[in-house]
Amino acid sequence: MKKYVCFLIFALGILSATGSEAPKISLLTYEVGDQSHSIFGHTAIRIQDPIYKTDWVYNHGIFDFEAPFFLLKFAKGTAQYKLGIQEFDDAIRGYFNENRQVFEQKLNLTDTQSKELLRLLQENYRPENRYYRYGFLKNNCSTKARDLLFTSFENTTYQKEQTDRTYRSYINEYMQPTPWYKFGANLLLGSKIDYNINSWELMFLPDFLSKEAEKAVINGNPLASKQQPIFKNISPTNDSKWKLTPFILFSFLFVIIVLGRSRVIIQTFTVIIGLTGVFMLGLHFISGHPEVQANYNLLWCNPLYLFSFALCFTQWKKIHRALALTLLICIGIAIVIGITKKQGYIPAFFPLIISLIWINLKQLTRK
Repeated sequence: MKKYVCFLIFALGILSATGSEAPKISLLTYEVGDQSHSIFGHTAIRIQDPIYKTDWVYNHGIFDFEAPFFLLKFAKGTAQYKLGIQEFDDAIRGYFNENRQVFEQKLNLTDTQSKELLRLLQENYRPENRYYRYGFLKNNCSTKARDLLFTSFENTTYQKEQTDRTYRSYINEYMQPTPWYKFGANLLLGSKIDYNINSWELMFLPDFLSKEAEKAVINGNPLASKQQPIFKNISPTNDSKWKLTPFILFSFLFVIIVLGRSRVIIQTFTVIIGLTGVFMLGLHFISGHPEVQANYNLLWCNPLYLFSFALCFTQWKKIHRALALTLLICIGIAIVIGITKKQGYIPAFFPLIISLIWINLKQLTRK
């Protein structure tokens, strides 16, 4: 039955693309959510066919979280996303239930251009084309729509503009309501996202694709009209609840380490830091995501802390002091990198780094 429905959708799409009356096409921008996959919002393309009375949404963000080894494949950069087709009502129902607005922008395309865009979408929906390797910044639902809308027609004019902000600064802005996601992302993302990007690159975010589509010109008109909300009765969100943020927790941990001086707490802390460093180093080698490469957080979140932990149970005090000095030098380099903005750090890192400095200084005085 599912195969029959897919074939029917595909066949009707081909007929629509060649029919006498052009479909109405619009850009959909979904409001951000508070889950890892929805923090940055979402983008899709809506096709309303006046001949066959169909209303479909073409969605490049379909993935199967339950697929075997999905998280491992995602970490390695081999996760497969796909272009899917949904009925419009089905595509937006869940967002209303989550109290998330969906905005629509009509595209100012000629009949010929509308048919051509539908043809391209249908071509992308073919079984051999619909799957693609997901890329967080370069190949996601928003950039897929951007490439279709901005490069499919010769008479589209768009002027790239340089911004004074990095990928990381935009990511952090969107992750502000979810401090633990923000902490994890900044820990794993390396220095390759710390350069000032242009407006074309900025369209990895659905909100900015929407804005830039209004600036682009096609046929003497804006490529996309102003946003119009789909839902008329969305309640305003209230996000004023107090949260235990990483900065608060790690600051409290620093006080416990310094005042309590518990060997168990200190050793457990260094083991966690070392294991995290091993994970980050492994990610560097196995992942195809360029965003996790050249990660200078490894200088302070260092796998060598596992050796430091092991040396606590030996009499090799000179070796332990030498290792502590080495780790302090690594932290110093990391601080310089942060000051020079070679890689961006967030305040949540500071109590961890200060705790590690204190631990290594104490180790230097070990008798």
